[in-house]
Amino acid sequence: MGKPAPLYVLAALLSLLASKVTDAQVPANFLPYGYGDIVNPISDDGSSEAIFLQQPFKYFGRTYNQIYVNNNGHLTFTQPLSAYVPYLNSGLDIIAPLWTDLYNVNGGTISYREDTSSAVLAQVTQAVHQYFPHVPFTATSAFVATWESVPYYSGGGLVTFQVVLVSNGDRSFILINYGDIAETGQVWLAGYNTVDSVNSFTIPAASVPELSSSSNINVNGRWSFHVDGSLNLPANFLPFGDGDVVNPISDDGSSEAIYLQQPFKYFGRTYNQIYVNNNGHLTFTQPLSAYVPYLNAGIDIIAPLWTDLYNVNGGTISYREDTSSAVLAQVTQAVNQYFPNVPFTATSAFVATWDSVPYITGGGVVTFQVVLVSNGDRSFILINYGDIAQTGQVWLAGYDTVDSVNSFTIPAASAPELSYSSNINVNGRWSFRVDGSLNFPANFLPFGDGDVVNPISDDGSSEAIYLQQPFKYFGRTYNQIYVNNNGHLTFTLPLSAYVPYLNSGLDIIAPLWTDLNNRHGGTISYREDTSSAVLAQVTQAVHQYFPHVPFTATSVFVATWDSVPYYSGEGVVTFQVVLVSNDDRSFILNNYGDIAQTGQVWLAGYDTVDSVNSFTIPAASAPELSYSSNINVNGRWSFRVDGSANSCDTCTEYEACQERSGVLGCVCLDGQRPNLEFFDAVESCASSTGSISLSRCQLFESGFSTETLHLNDPSCRGTLEDGRLLFNFDNEDHICGTTLTSNRTHFIYQNAILSNLRSNDQSIISRARWMNITFSCAYPLIQTLSMPMGIRAEGGVISQEVPGQGRYEIHMVPYHDAQFTSPYEGEVEIQVNQQIYVAVEVLGVDESQIATVLDNCWATPVNDIDHDIRWSLIIRECPNPEDGTVEVLQNGNGTTSHFSFRMFTFSGNSDRIFLHCQVHLCLVNNGRCAQSCEVGYRRRRRRSLDFQHSAAVTMGL
Repeated sequence: MGKPAPLYVLAALLSLLASKVTDAQVPANFLPYGYGDIVNPISDDGSSEAIFLQQPFKYFGRTYNQIYVNNNGHLTFTQPLSAYVPYLNSGLDIIAPLWTDLYNVNGGTISYREDTSSAVLAQVTQAVHQYFPHVPFTATSAFVATWESVPYYSGGGLVTFQVVLVSNGDRSFILINYGDIAETGQVWLAGYNTVDSVNSFTIPAASVPELSSSSNINVNGRWSFHVDGSLNLPANFLPFGDGDVVNPISDDGSSEAIYLQQPFKYFGRTYNQIYVNNNGHLTFTQPLSAYVPYLNAGIDIIAPLWTDLYNVNGGTISYREDTSSAVLAQVTQAVNQYFPNVPFTATSAFVATWDSVPYITGGGVVTFQVVLVSNGDRSFILINYGDIAQTGQVWLAGYDTVDSVNSFTIPAASAPELSYSSNINVNGRWSFRVDGSLNFPANFLPFGDGDVVNPISDDGSSEAIYLQQPFKYFGRTYNQIYVNNNGHLTFTLPLSAYVPYLNSGLDIIAPLWTDLNNRHGGTISYREDTSSAVLAQVTQAVHQYFPHVPFTATSVFVATWDSVPYYSGEGVVTFQVVLVSNDDRSFILNNYGDIAQTGQVWLAGYDTVDSVNSFTIPAASAPELSYSSNINVNGRWSFRVDGSANSCDTCTEYEACQERSGVLGCVCLDGQRPNLEFFDAVESCASSTGSISLSRCQLFESGFSTETLHLNDPSCRGTLEDGRLLFNFDNEDHICGTTLTSNRTHFIYQNAILSNLRSNDQSIISRARWMNITFSCAYPLIQTLSMPMGIRAEGGVISQEVPGQGRYEIHMVPYHDAQFTSPYEGEVEIQVNQQIYVAVEVLGVDESQIATVLDNCWATPVNDIDHDIRWSLIIRECPNPEDGTVEVLQNGNGTTSHFSFRMFTFSGNSDRIFLHCQVHLCLVNNGRCAQSCEVGYRRRRRRSLDFQHSAAVTMGL
């Protein structure tokens, strides 16, 4: 590419050198420049001389004492670079805020300074703290290079930008600041690269002016990068680098044995040493050089990213055991956030970091960190991911144990996905509890500290546990309890049975009754808790789940099965049962954590001596317990068990307290039984909601407990209100198993009231009664609405809404604009041939299941839907082919349909027109509601037979 010889004009040069930076040119993010700066030579494709830095600058593992400011918008360290066409893989360490063909011969200034003034150092220190809040840093030097109003070589505009190299001798950062950047057709590039291109980044701007408004740190026109070798660490990283011990540079190597100041518990085993292996994993008993990851390795292993890494080619692997108050406070806060019901204060944090370490195959680097947090008794892992390059290598992220009873693999589809996936809703962070109490959900009550631990014995039990607070269980009061190893509680004697069965002739509470084996791991423990914090917590829970029952807890008995394996060895289970009492009323809370799949026989629920009160949680598989519920809290089930769920506490004036089959309850007074067969059912339907209530006293007299009744979804139970058991559903967040169907004239929401079925009952026969009352809400498809208003072609528009005659409403509204944001209001003139936009909207139906379809729309000169004179606008869902102004903009894609046409009048008639539309409602799941209109093809495909009738809406224009 040839260039003309430069023309030097002394006056222009003097003017240029004397120019000052004005406020209008420089955005707020620019650092001071101009006064005291050294100005680059005016030279096409030129460069500064070698600039010797007062403060060395680290750049991806290499340290430089000099730098070159190249006129074409880039910095180099070892030599000047005159290239005006940018290219990566240049074999140089290079920083390019805007690398393109610039021409300071025609104007502008390129200048630089190394600034150590306290004001500037404070400014850049504050910026680094803001963008990298977890990297301790105080700047000691800032090198500022500025391209001010420099023209492109091709002409056509100027560019103003700045790059700042910030350092403290150990850590280094770049700030790139963009001012006004003109558009250009030249080749350009913005970013940075390294000698081996292992670390390379290109700012993803679609056009060069976009640099002025883009950012990676939420400050328009500013980009910031950490470039000393710790690239772009996210906010969740803990401090590392200063004071860390660095691993040997060795392929497949490892640290020496690291002796921990604070022992670390890992799934029941306690370790005083650890190894940081170069290939992305930690081990406890020996180093592991394996570069191909595999589970069932027969050792305890933590693998944030186990793959073949190669620190010979760059990056740093380092570690520290941190007991500083700031870090301990940070990890304590994290654990308290992710495991809110586990009391914990950290006393040690072991931090291992892989910082910009390349894959052995090349192609990119990885940055990640694993933090082992402990207080000597409880242990947690925090895994933090930074930039993770794509790779074709085999890799694995997770952890495993000696016997693989506890094993977890992070479910990321690709290695880069680790950087934005999470199990605790913090992108790029995963957290696990690993002392043997794995991943407890928020609904667990505190346990562990102060608990009594059950004997390690297959099919064993605790001794008799004498309760400080008696517990009422369906009319019987107990002062003692047994915690049986196989997942159940009994009151009168221990029960070793490992195959669950109802009708056992015992009062029994079984959060998960199956064959468990604590000889192979896990802990079974219990406590009776009367602490004010726990009592307040369970009191609040009872108020939430049983809002009409006055209650204040005075005792809580908590039994926990923590990571106990199945006898079959298929995995482990974690669950908890809580008995809540105030000496008069009693409740159960079943809390489920991780429940492994099993082929063993299992049962979850409760039973009584006579099986009058019996309930089985209707989960199709054991793992389903962890996310099912009867009180809309995943993994928690709650029951009232004192026998007063149907007791006399809330009997109304129309009921009396009597005993039936040994249970007290509210029976009906004479004259209160108008419809015993259907329990005096009262139903209400409105829009996409429905409710039904039954007489509580009739249910009780027929042998039904209100606790055992539910809708199709077992978690949707009734609430007692004034002596009636009320069930309801809606189509937002309380669907409750409701189904939507349709016939020729109506769409129908249907549900049923059911009693519990014993899907896991081992008994051949049952004499318990069961219920199945189906109820439904039907809504007509036919609606006729009239909007008798007129709008003259040169006159005004009147828009008003008239409610529908049915249970939903249809509105027709004219709009000014094609975006349907500005409806006509008041007197508005519509000129002939002016485009008008019309929306037809159905209100009061479920938008996710029902769509509105315009069948036909037409206009008449008078307000008569059947008038002989008419002009068709839409025919069989498509525009009238004889009127080229009609557009069907949206039809059958939601509850609102849109069309438009140009305004007209009827020749020799009124200057008003009246619009009419026939619409039908289409069930989205039943077929195609929205259909295309082919050019020249008027007949539409016959729609579903569910919808043969239409509604009509009329509006005057």
